[in-house]
Amino acid sequence: MADIGLVGFPSAGKSSLIAAISRAKPKIADYPFTTLIPNLGVVVAGETVFTVADVPGLIEGASLGKGLGHEFLRHIERCQAIVHVVDMATYEPGRDPLSDLDVIEGELAAHGGLDDRPRLVALNKVDVPDARDLTDIVLDDVQQRGWPVFVISTKSGEGLTPLIYAMAAIVQARRDAAPPPEPKRIIISPKAQPAKGTEFSIRQMGDGEGGFVWRVEGEKPQRWVKQTDFLNEEAVGFLADRLHRLGVEDELLRLGAKEGDAVAIGAGVDPVVFDFQPQIETDTEIVSRRGSDQRFDSKRPSVLRRRELDAEYHAFKAEKEGH
Repeated sequence: MADIGLVGFPSAGKSSLIAAISRAKPKIADYPFTTLIPNLGVVVAGETVFTVADVPGLIEGASLGKGLGHEFLRHIERCQAIVHVVDMATYEPGRDPLSDLDVIEGELAAHGGLDDRPRLVALNKVDVPDARDLTDIVLDDVQQRGWPVFVISTKSGEGLTPLIYAMAAIVQARRDAAPPPEPKRIIISPKAQPAKGTEFSIRQMGDGEGGFVWRVEGEKPQRWVKQTDFLNEEAVGFLADRLHRLGVEDELLRLGAKEGDAVAIGAGVDPVVFDFQPQIETDTEIVSRRGSDQRFDSKRPSVLRRRELDAEYHAFKAEKEGH
């Protein structure tokens, strides 16, 4: 979640600290549990840039789930280092800075898995006269534990710069010790274009009237057929040109289709049936132009059948409307 996790009792000054050392603007108030979710702040110390998380306040029993403790402790697991923010000016009965520190450490130990996290201790609110009087006693105890300790005031800014650079040193040291990430190979894989002839398939279905019946199936031919207005000869010529460029005619010829053979395009029981009339090529030039295909010069059986059906339909419609 963040490089540094700020932990401490509610109202210890964690939100004030993150607001003082970064541009984060957490909710700050003088009552407990004003922070219900972690606040993140980006901190710059020289050439090191790192993130700090203001983890919601822990209380005794957090490791047992008290005060949403399990949720808060899981946030700390994702931090590289821990900073204890100790309230030096608390007036709550039964609390003092060292006891607060012991309680928080006890909860971290009970949660488990955090022993390897480096610790820093920030003795906060020393701008309060009574709090400053306690610093010598607390400093000596914390230093005996082997933890770096900083006397700070988020209100006056005292001690914040040394604390920031101490955080940065820990973060940078752990980054340097981490194994370098494996470089990611950028693989650019252009979408494969189907080879000519693989966008359709042709099957020989058997003998049909006037020759073999050939079935052409494929997404493109079937889509083109559905889009074609067969009452428009120019549209039909355009369809023929597209099928030729796709390689349908070449494949039919390769399989042995003869002029006049019935060719069905489409799947299912209701395909569109054509009479095979290959385009005539001279060298690389087709002897016809789009929209005036020479195959329209002769009326093929399939064309005549379609026109007869169309004429019958229009006659029926006109008769019905007349009544």
